[in-house]
Amino acid sequence: MTSKIMNDHFCRRLVLASFLAAIFLAVCPAAFSETSTPGCETEFEPAPVGYDFIQETVNQKSIPPGSKIGKVYYTSLEVFDEDDPRENYWIYRWANRFHIETKDEVLQNQILFNPGEMYNPRLIEESGRLLRSQKYLYDATVRPVSLCDGNVDVEVISRDVWSLSPEVSFKRSGGENTYRFSIRETNAFGSGQEVAIRTKKDLDRKSNEFVYKNTNIRGSRIEGRAIFSNNDDGSEQFLSAQLPFYALDSRRAWGVRLNKFERIDSQFFRGDDVTEVQHERSDFLASHGFSNGLQNGIARRWLYGYRYIDETFSPGDELPPPEEFPIDRRLSYPFIQYESVVDDYVKVSNFNQIHRTEDLHLGHSFFTRLGYASSAFGSDEDRLVLEGAFNDTILYNNKILWRHNISLRGLWNFETKEPEEVLVDYTMRYFRTQTEHRSFFASFNAVYSKNLNTNQQVVLGGETGARAFTNRLQVGDRRVVLSLEERFYSDIHILNLLRFGWAMFIDVGRAWEPGVDSTFEDDYLVDIGFGLRLASTKGDSGRVIHIDLAFPLTNKDDPDVNSSELSVTLKNTF
Repeated sequence: MTSKIMNDHFCRRLVLASFLAAIFLAVCPAAFSETSTPGCETEFEPAPVGYDFIQETVNQKSIPPGSKIGKVYYTSLEVFDEDDPRENYWIYRWANRFHIETKDEVLQNQILFNPGEMYNPRLIEESGRLLRSQKYLYDATVRPVSLCDGNVDVEVISRDVWSLSPEVSFKRSGGENTYRFSIRETNAFGSGQEVAIRTKKDLDRKSNEFVYKNTNIRGSRIEGRAIFSNNDDGSEQFLSAQLPFYALDSRRAWGVRLNKFERIDSQFFRGDDVTEVQHERSDFLASHGFSNGLQNGIARRWLYGYRYIDETFSPGDELPPPEEFPIDRRLSYPFIQYESVVDDYVKVSNFNQIHRTEDLHLGHSFFTRLGYASSAFGSDEDRLVLEGAFNDTILYNNKILWRHNISLRGLWNFETKEPEEVLVDYTMRYFRTQTEHRSFFASFNAVYSKNLNTNQQVVLGGETGARAFTNRLQVGDRRVVLSLEERFYSDIHILNLLRFGWAMFIDVGRAWEPGVDSTFEDDYLVDIGFGLRLASTKGDSGRVIHIDLAFPLTNKDDPDVNSSELSVTLKNTF
């Protein structure tokens, strides 16, 4: 009897609980579901000018399978947010009025979907990556904004950078000064085209250049690029047109490229140029490629083509040539090429940039090219030509990213039965997030060469590693460099123009050739230092100013080593 009463009491409580739960779910269904996409009753509201790309969350799971793309809205955010008191100054307002925003059709020609097509989350994400890769955009994203009767309306949000800019930059690294003066427009009339005229001095030469680049000619996906340079030691012309494998599911590609230059190649000892040669080179390449697209998460691609390289050397005017004069070489060969890319990407911030969306490729990518340069095709000798590269992620989680990559190139001479121009370059990078604003970074690089033509050297110092030492202080046929950094990413936004960060670092490296006396007391160049990082948020997308002060820990008494080295450089990473 008691058991029956208890059972009846339990049943009444269960019915009552079920009834209340049903009422609650009817009134508030989202309480037990993920954030859903707004429905038919919601009017479209574009993203605000102050839209935070970093904090964005897009719920792809709320879109049911079988949905189609409805309307596509384009929201181009102004360079300066006039709703933000920190950016509501007359000069910023004037900059917004003067700036021509990227045209909707330019953005439309970059994305991988159209109204009426099936909604594919992968294409939404890949379209965002394609947009973020454009230099004229500071950031971009694609998100669903409403779901009505099986149709998904999508918003393409982008923020321009200030694209027309006179550029005046000075750099000092490894005891040498360089500069650049230019007028550059990276988004001419909102079309995505780049035009630049510049005068610059780098470590090797002074140049006057004209540059033109269009990454999507008239929406065809064809890229065009032209560079004409008049240098104090010669000239250079570069022309290219190509249809790349612009997306993971691309089925065909082709390309034509011509590069021709004449210049002085110098060879170095303890940071000083001691020999030189006049170097002339003509390089032509044509290729065609095909693919079955993205299958089982991997894009596999085949290309075939033809390449012609003609290199000649002659004595320079100011310095003697190296003891072993470089060899003239002519290669004329057909080639076959294979590529594979794994579809595995993730969005992060505070990695190579400061408070900016970054796309990291976690999957592996592989490339190899094999050619046969025969005298029957016009080569001076019969050679096998090999190039290759491999990138992959060793470990990734919410705290750690560990990646490595290797590239190689070389020739095999069938007549001398010797390898030529062999160069192997291996890099490993380790990144560990410690807090939201602090991380540890390590980079290891090893370079090995064999039978390089004598106009080339493997060098170390300054811009090539070991920041406290002179550029090209050590030379040889191989090199190892280890850099350790403690990085700090602040919320400081100077005048709302520059993001601010800093780093402490240690560099250890050596370049050498076995059997050759390096003339240094310590074989390894070791330094310690700290530096500031300034990342532009309104112009020159992706560029980071490095201001580093480094102190040598080895070879401090060497006459070619200073007690400290201040360097100011412009790079694409933190």
